[in-house]
Amino acid sequence: MSAQPRRQPAYTLLELLVVIAIIAILIGLLLPAVQKVREAANRVRCSNNLKQIGLALHNYHDDTGHLPPAYTWVDPNQPAPKSVVGPRLFDRPGRAAFFETNWPGWGWAAYLLPYVEQDNLYRQIDFTAPTVGTQAAAVRAVRLGVYTCPSDSGAGIFPVFPLKGTALLDAATNSYAACYGAGGNLAGAPDRGNGLFARNSSVQFKDITDGTSHTLAVGERPARFARAPWVGVIDQGTIRTTAGAPVYQSLMFPPPAMPMARVGNRPLDDPWSEPIDFFGPHPTGMNALFADGSVRWVRASTAVDVFQAVATRDGGEPADLPE
Repeated sequence: MSAQPRRQPAYTLLELLVVIAIIAILIGLLLPAVQKVREAANRVRCSNNLKQIGLALHNYHDDTGHLPPAYTWVDPNQPAPKSVVGPRLFDRPGRAAFFETNWPGWGWAAYLLPYVEQDNLYRQIDFTAPTVGTQAAAVRAVRLGVYTCPSDSGAGIFPVFPLKGTALLDAATNSYAACYGAGGNLAGAPDRGNGLFARNSSVQFKDITDGTSHTLAVGERPARFARAPWVGVIDQGTIRTTAGAPVYQSLMFPPPAMPMARVGNRPLDDPWSEPIDFFGPHPTGMNALFADGSVRWVRASTAVDVFQAVATRDGGEPADLPE
């Protein structure tokens, strides 16, 4: 008698659907955990960037006797290249603050290049020539990891637009902004901040009467919120709310706001935040570098008065951030 073939066991359609459903559930449970781990790693790398910037600031201060300026500026009444001098423009229609000629415009991040292991790039810069010049084109387009938060999804090369018209040039972004202070007219009076940085500033550590551990130096302002070039100020350009940013309104500000941010009357990550505000690319807050070189976490829930207090250098109101 011939042997009967044995039937191989097989999964029914119902069993396959159950297996697929279980796999989908497991993936759904796993993905948030993976994203949480990735964000935690990004936050640590971002903190390390700021620690490196803090060490650079201290080394710069040791060598020069003061902190770098937010950006350098030459009085427009003094001679400047014709290619730089342009018409005065409204920062946006309906407001009385005007653009000034912003020359040469090199910012704090450019001055720190030798202290963040970018000596070769630093040697390519003529700090007496404008950031908008053709001689600076190659430098403007260099992406630097130390100035890029890994959670900043908008970082990279971007077009800098004037108030109206086509793009002026392309530049690489900076995820970090120097602290102008609390309140004040950053756009119209960029040299009058009460923080550590302003136009042509040269603040010394001895000027920080609130205490270096209580004074904000550099905070986050990711390109996904507002894109600004790490080189400093782009004359006649604007800094704008990035399309798709997690805020309710889109605004633009004149060039002085590119290397600086200030603490206004709104909390961190407020949905009405403007391009001149700090903003965190991480869930619930941002990393912040303080004048003593420490990096601490600023929660989005931090009280506005406390946030304002740490933004000033000599307001007489030293405050501690909530743990």
